Amino acid sequence: MSIPMTAIGEIVVPIKTWNPRRASGASPFDYIDLSSVDRDEKTIVGPTPTIPSEAPSRARQLVDAGDILVSTVRPNLNAVAVVDEGLDGATASTGFSVLRPVPEKAASRYIFHWVRTPSFVADMVRKATGASYPAVSDKIVAESLIPLPPLEEQRRIAGILDAADALRRRRREALALLDTLPGAIFAEMFGDPSKNPHGYESGTIGDLLSDVRYGTSNKAGAEGALPILRMGNITYEGRMDLSDLKRIDLSEKDIPKHTVRRGDILFNRTNSADLVGKTAIFNEDDPYAFAGYLVRARVSNGNRPEYVAGYLNSPHGKKVLRNMAKNIVGMANINAKEMQKIPILLTPEDKQESYAARCAQIGDRRETLMGHLSQLETLFASLQSRAFAGAL
Repeated sequence: MSIPMTAIGEIVVPIKTWNPRRASGASPFDYIDLSSVDRDEKTIVGPTPTIPSEAPSRARQLVDAGDILVSTVRPNLNAVAVVDEGLDGATASTGFSVLRPVPEKAASRYIFHWVRTPSFVADMVRKATGASYPAVSDKIVAESLIPLPPLEEQRRIAGILDAADALRRRRREALALLDTLPGAIFAEMFGDPSKNPHGYESGTIGDLLSDVRYGTSNKAGAEGALPILRMGNITYEGRMDLSDLKRIDLSEKDIPKHTVRRGDILFNRTNSADLVGKTAIFNEDDPYAFAGYLVRARVSNGNRPEYVAGYLNSPHGKKVLRNMAKNIVGMANINAKEMQKIPILLTPEDKQESYAARCAQIGDRRETLMGHLSQLETLFASLQSRAFAGAL
């Protein structure tokens, strides 16, 4: 069944605007700017309490609960969200096209799901102007077409997509919770390193290592014999993220120096003050190169990389890293020698082995949940495609 197409502008109503700086006696308000929208979750996560006299020039649009916000800037990023009850009456940036449905014509959740589709995103990207700062106008959004079945059918479709989306969200929440477990287990087993409740001998990270090397400074690109790990491939939580990789060629003599193997620790030596010192363990069997902003460390016999990484990723370790980082031209740096001098408790081998085993169990569980999430992503994409094609 084909669904008739309608211009979005025909099913939404204009919204009110104001100038906070000219509103005498106005109270502080919640301001929703482009950074307030989580592009992955499609939710508003960080509205900014704002004093009218200090309001940005873009703070103009008064929004109601149920309004759909569509970022008109960098439409490929698809920063869209629905205004929830708690933000009723907030002020949104003029960087959003605010879609307020005509109640008799369109359901808010239906429009929300449409503006998340690959079809809508591709249409906006195609019509965007500006090479370095691509954007579309409110007029372009309003003139874009949406499949528009009867209102009850819209609600039915939105309900199905909401349910499928909720399953994905719960899986992501479970994964986020899982990411906190290594830190909690570290604290349980070893205690606060600053207090040393178990009375372990003190040493340095260098005491636990057998080899430390910087990565290659060769330029990476789209082609090359080896994938290369960069600072962005290490998450703040301490995991490897291999979703965005470049490639590189290395000479035969450089391969042993600038590649990693299973169990190697990777330490991000240069980044912002908050991110410098990100640490993760490489657990792949295929050969990967690593870039110069990273340090590769290998533990000596009797020590476990999970213990070293767990320490550096602990709240205590993060604090130590922030305090020791040197700022150079806006970037923070901790070189390999400094990293090896970081104080650490010299814990027994069996305790390190036990911690590593528990981390491995968490990793296995994470792989299972990631598989479930992948299946749910595929299901949602299928439902989304069928819904707006009239086949759901």
